[in-house]
Amino acid sequence: MKRFRFALQPVLDHRHRIEEERQQELAVLKRALNEETVRLAALHNEFRTYSNRLRREHSAMNVEDLRLHYAHLEFLDRAITEQEAVVAQKKVEHEAGRVRLVEASRDKKALEKLRERRREAHMLEQDRAEQRELDDANSRRYQHIIAGGRP
Repeated sequence: MKRFRFALQPVLDHRHRIEEERQQELAVLKRALNEETVRLAALHNEFRTYSNRLRREHSAMNVEDLRLHYAHLEFLDRAITEQEAVVAQKKVEHEAGRVRLVEASRDKKALEKLRERRREAHMLEQDRAEQRELDDANSRRYQHIIAGGRP
């Protein structure tokens, strides 16, 4: 029985490597998105902490302390706005990476399906060839018996 050989196996192997690369890229992008999201949450926490402190201690603060607290809140507000833009960009990059992974997976699966169809066709052809050999052997045997020979 002839062994099945998929002619496009090197291409399938390449597509498998590409899919793995895309998975690794997506993992890196996910980590970057998570890190930037954590930074944004930290900025929000710091803003809330300073806001609450300013509300609680407003009447006890002198003018210079008030000015410093409000300046720091403005700084935090700008930092939050900038960090939100960074997070939005990381989300776009993550989504693009996810799309690339989906495309790589789809390309690999298409070749895997083709390989499976060709393997099934190969097996079917092998079965037919075996059946033809059996039929030929039985036919020769039958002809031999009819001709007066022994089985």
